[in-house]
Amino acid sequence: MKPIEIIQEWVKTFSNKPSFLSSKRIERFFAFTIMLAATTYYLFKGIYNWEINSTDLMVIVAGWLGYSGFSIVQGRKDNIENNERN
Repeated sequence: MKPIEIIQEWVKTFSNKPSFLSSKRIERFFAFTIMLAATTYYLFKGIYNWEINSTDLMVIVAGWLGYSGFSIVQGRKDNIENNERN
């Protein structure tokens, strides 16, 4: 797929036209990327300044695992909905 085709498909996700890409997956990707970047920054800042403890690390990892579980469940629900439509 050429870059211009990808951009066109991405633009279609904001309309009612059928698209190869999924707007739900795009939203989840951006939410995950922002969450991952923010928590990684917090971890590296804490490690660099010797201010992070094991509880902070456990909370962050629990958040990552919780979000990954949520993402898996939502992906399976989307697949079930798509199969029921077809």
